[in-house]
Amino acid sequence: MARIPFPYIAFFLWIEPVATLVGAYFAWFQSDTYLQLQHAASSPSPLALPTGTAVVLRQLGNMYFVFAFNEAFVLRATNDLKVWRAFLLGLLIADFGHLYSCYPLGLQSYYDFANWNAIDYGNYPFVVIGASTRILFLSGFGLGGKKRKSPKAKTPIKSSKPVTRRSHVE
Repeated sequence: MARIPFPYIAFFLWIEPVATLVGAYFAWFQSDTYLQLQHAASSPSPLALPTGTAVVLRQLGNMYFVFAFNEAFVLRATNDLKVWRAFLLGLLIADFGHLYSCYPLGLQSYYDFANWNAIDYGNYPFVVIGASTRILFLSGFGLGGKKRKSPKAKTPIKSSKPVTRRSHVE
C-alpha cells in the first residue's frame, strides 16, 4: 500500500468533503438562497418556487451529499493508489462538467471575480483548485513514483588473472 501525502489527505478527506456538504445543505435546505446566489435575475421568489425546481434542488443536494460522503469515506478506506486514481478521475471529469454547466451564466462569469458571490467562489476557483489537485495526483506529483533499478550487466566481469584449469592426475 502506498503512503498518500498529507496535502492530498487534507484536501480530499477533509476540505473538499466539508465544502461539498455546505453546497448540499444550501441546495436542500436553503433552496431560495441557493438560486438567488446562482442567478438572482432568473430566480423565483421563495413563495413561488416551482415544485419541479424544489425537487431538482433536493436531488442536487443529495448528489452533493453522496459526493462528499464517498470522497471522505471511500478514500479513507484504502491507500490503494489504483482505487484513488479511479475515484479521482471520475471527480475530475465531474469538475469539467461542473465548470461547463456554468456556461449559460456567460463567459464573463468565469473571470469576473470582482462580482463573485459565495456560490461563484464554489463554482469557479474551488472547482479549479479541486481539478488541479486531482491532475497533480493523477500525474503522480508527490507520490514518489517507482524507483528504477539499474540494469544488471549482461556480460560477466573479466578478471585480470587468467583462468587455469587444474587436473587431478596423479
